[in-house]
Amino acid sequence: MKTEAILVRHGETEANRLNIFRGRLDVKLNENGRKQAEEIAEALEQKKVKAIYSSPLSRALETAKAIGKKKNLNVNIAEGFNNINLGEWEGKPKEEVKEKYPEFWHQWVYDTEHVQVPGGENLGNVRDRAFKALKELMEENKGETFILVSHRCVLKVLLSAVLDIHGKYFWKIYLDNGSYSKVEYDEDKGFTVTCLNEACHVSKKVYEEF
Repeated sequence: MKTEAILVRHGETEANRLNIFRGRLDVKLNENGRKQAEEIAEALEQKKVKAIYSSPLSRALETAKAIGKKKNLNVNIAEGFNNINLGEWEGKPKEEVKEKYPEFWHQWVYDTEHVQVPGGENLGNVRDRAFKALKELMEENKGETFILVSHRCVLKVLLSAVLDIHGKYFWKIYLDNGSYSKVEYDEDKGFTVTCLNEACHVSKKVYEEF
């Protein structure tokens, strides 16, 4: 019996476009982000799903609701998939962080898996809570397909956990705004990633390096 999770990265925000650290900052989708939400809703329209879950932050919730509207499904808030807490970096342009926190910035770029942002979480914390929440949803939706809308950081660490990747993994996975990936769970074989960063439906993208 296979259970499938469709992992969706929310649509674009102005903070994405302006290269600003988001974290738990509750920014809404911009015009292009709302379009991306509609595009992914259309891309997944024919897919039969049991439930939709979302991070509580507006940008994820708006994206999830666009999908839910197409499917006539309500969205369930799932705190375990809230974005990483980036503490003192939240709301700051990345160039400013690079200047004010040079040692932490160097670690963010070259040793991301171990960086402890001042006042925030590390990736290990995020990975533990998000993977625990994913496994709970796999059990709750056994034999079905469900959609989970979350954030770049959360989805990257989830995929690394599913694949049992350790060491330097964070920058080896790239996820576009409005993209989706697919993960299956089988009681005999465990987890399998069947699709990664599907974004052919997204008409306009913003590339984020760090």
